[in-house]
Amino acid sequence: MTVRRRGQGAPPPPERTAYRVVYAVRGETGVRRAEVEVVPGYSQEGDIPRILAARLTGRPADAARITVLELRGP
Repeated sequence: MTVRRRGQGAPPPPERTAYRVVYAVRGETGVRRAEVEVVPGYSQEGDIPRILAARLTGRPADAARITVLELRGP
């Protein structure tokens, strides 16, 4: 039988950085706003268009449809 002490186990989740994004979608009028969290070691600022595309269409490959107009971070 394996006994674990309290406080041991899985490491804490990595820190996240939240960005406020203003972006446009090709073929649509107007702009959209969103908050996107980036997890160091898993994603970067450059992945934000893919994250937004995945939210909109379910396909990260649609990132070419996204134009980031403004990016505000910490």
